Amino acid sequence: MTLAPLTKEQIEQAAKLLKSARVENRLLDSIPSSVRPRTLEDAYAIQDRLVEILEADVGGWFCACTNPAIQSLLGLAEPYYARLLRDAILTEPATLNAANLPPLVLECEFAYRLGADLSIDDAPFTRPQVEDAIASVHPAIEVVAGHLKDWPKQDVYSVIADNGTDGALVYGEGTSEWQILDLVNMAISLTINGDIVRRGVGRNVLGDPLDAMSWLANARARAGVGLRAGDIHNTGTATEIYWVTAGDEARAEFEGLGSVSLNMEQRI
Repeated sequence: MTLAPLTKEQIEQAAKLLKSARVENRLLDSIPSSVRPRTLEDAYAIQDRLVEILEADVGGWFCACTNPAIQSLLGLAEPYYARLLRDAILTEPATLNAANLPPLVLECEFAYRLGADLSIDDAPFTRPQVEDAIASVHPAIEVVAGHLKDWPKQDVYSVIADNGTDGALVYGEGTSEWQILDLVNMAISLTINGDIVRRGVGRNVLGDPLDAMSWLANARARAGVGLRAGDIHNTGTATEIYWVTAGDEARAEFEGLGSVSLNMEQRI
């Protein structure tokens, strides 16, 4: 059975609920069923409107659900994307106040800064086209901060509507000579307070982190918007998620690429 798309009024109501949760730093039990997204199109429409009414500047995009097993579990045929808000893109070492954010998850990700536009006029993009546009690759920690209670158990369309449970992106120095690195087999570890708590490898990201970046560029082109030079984009976690608490000091090591660090403080 084909589900009727949400109306403009329903999209507006859902977006306003998600905005209020952010502004008031609280969690919603769920998006009410009367305005809950029923399709991927609904989810992106709410996400679009949420960012619009937040009047937030977008500094890049990220893709998530880049693991095929997770896609199957959630009933998705491909990853999904959401916006990186410019004020939440931070260079390391960064300090965040846990009191200002919902419960937090850390993910170790590759981040790409573009040196050239990927214009929709040139789409669909081949992987070499995408690689040519990449100015630098960086080690990064994505701070996932959903505004839906127990967001990993929420339906995936609601998660997408909540701008993909964005929180912040902290990235390290990286390199412009990334072509000599083996991103697929790169070992990655996450250390919390001096102890290694997660390990991963680059191929956990859609089999190849550069394939994930190519997917993101083409997905945004299909939506009618290209990617801009100077913006930064991340492409899904190479490690299992880690729930972080106030007072934790996190450090992600990307073998051959570098490291990135983050401190979580609790300030009232």
